Amino acid sequence: MPAQGDDRDPIGQLFLVDFGETGPSGEITRLIAEGGVGGVVLFDKNIRDPGQVASLTNALQRHAAAVRRPPLLVAADQEGGPVVRLRGTHFPSAMAFGAAGSDDLVAAAAEATARELRAVGIHVNFAPDLDVNSNPANPVIGVRSYGEDPALVARLGTRAVTAMQAGGVLATAKHFPGHGDTAQDSHLALPTVGHPRDRLEAIEFPPFREAIRAGVAAVMTAHVVYPALDPDHPATLSPAIIGMLRTEMGFGGLVVSDSMRMRAIADLLGPGEAAVQAVLAGVDLVLALGPAEVQWEALRAVRAAAAGGRIPEARIREAADRVVAAKRRLGLFDNAFVQENAVPRRVGLPEHTALAGRVAAAAATLVRGQRGMPPLPPGSIQVAAGLAPQETTERLAQALRAKGRTAMTVGLDRGGDRGAAPDRTAPIVLPLADSAPGGPVTRERILAVTAAALKRGPVVVVATAAPYALAHVPQECAALAVYGADPSTLQAAAAVLTGAVRPGGRLPVTIASPTAPEV
Repeated sequence: MPAQGDDRDPIGQLFLVDFGETGPSGEITRLIAEGGVGGVVLFDKNIRDPGQVASLTNALQRHAAAVRRPPLLVAADQEGGPVVRLRGTHFPSAMAFGAAGSDDLVAAAAEATARELRAVGIHVNFAPDLDVNSNPANPVIGVRSYGEDPALVARLGTRAVTAMQAGGVLATAKHFPGHGDTAQDSHLALPTVGHPRDRLEAIEFPPFREAIRAGVAAVMTAHVVYPALDPDHPATLSPAIIGMLRTEMGFGGLVVSDSMRMRAIADLLGPGEAAVQAVLAGVDLVLALGPAEVQWEALRAVRAAAAGGRIPEARIREAADRVVAAKRRLGLFDNAFVQENAVPRRVGLPEHTALAGRVAAAAATLVRGQRGMPPLPPGSIQVAAGLAPQETTERLAQALRAKGRTAMTVGLDRGGDRGAAPDRTAPIVLPLADSAPGGPVTRERILAVTAAALKRGPVVVVATAAPYALAHVPQECAALAVYGADPSTLQAAAAVLTGAVRPGGRLPVTIASPTAPEV
């Protein structure tokens, strides 16, 4: 059997696939042995703990070697904030780093993330997100972006790229040419960014240009249509847009597609034709995710297109050469295995957890004080449900208790206090989740819940996602933005609320003036 990626059969190297188990399943072993895929992408479904991930990646690499295939690239999304896979150190969101504004914190966290990933056998991080989040209605980027200022995104994103790669993991700038000004989620539909070329040059392009100058190893394309660049194809399928990335921007690394199972692509084309068009457009690594039959269809379609001359041999060769070059850069041909017994000494280290806490504390942003709050006065605290998931409400209450305060969760609109109710005049902390279109946190809901809260006591609203929804919070409420609901971020929120930390972050996005209640 010829080894995919050698001179006889390079096509399999162009594919990254996923699978459904925490160990090597029959399907993934067959995709490696018979499909010769270039690597795998790990998701939550594959991960229990860091030690198990190290065992899994070693098992996959052993299988590849046993069937005489090249070592595998192993990739994951470890952005921080709401998008993490490895259960090691959970760093805050990119927008939290934007609020903190510290190059040094970005670099330290990116290098720590890379060292933890590499310790378990993950070589490619689909991060940082270099989208400039200029649209408050964006339902999919939000806190995954450093902010709305292209210069800030470019500066912090470039520091993340260089530090991550210094830590031994290939960074991926995404989602080119920019997913920050969409009002649709490309997982669910095909968005369009209708700006003219000069606006794209001013806002969307600068972070990617800077990352390319800094030597970013990979760029992930967006499943988004940009009529000013190509009116007929989303970027992933666009020879014009990927050609611009290569020729105008001078990018010589790996072009990676976003998942080809996202509806922005899957609603347009079948998996085979979509993969063929992506490779023809200039994609080097196709993320063929989903059921095994879909992955095989994509592989077979590209093989058939290459055999029939539709995909030129030179296009296959240049893509495979880039994949193999990335593996050589990572040293995988010398040693693709990790030391499983060393994982506890390298992942989730106390110093990394402390660093995450410093980031979260530096990011906390006082948007508006009210009645001397924060900090909250001594005594009990009501943490109110209604504008965030119950899990977030409970975890913030736990973080306040860890600071020595009596904190009970209460349901404002249901009268459903959990446990013995605190003093009904005690201040109310109201976590506020995302207000993306179509979600439950609407303007009307915010006004109703905050009105009920204000009848019971003074209120501090804590934005635990992108802070745009604070625009609907009445002026009578204090407002704090923390940009996430991960453990370090909620602990930082509790520290600010109790006066242990002074909030010093700056808003990296613009919040409209508060909406007055209708009368």
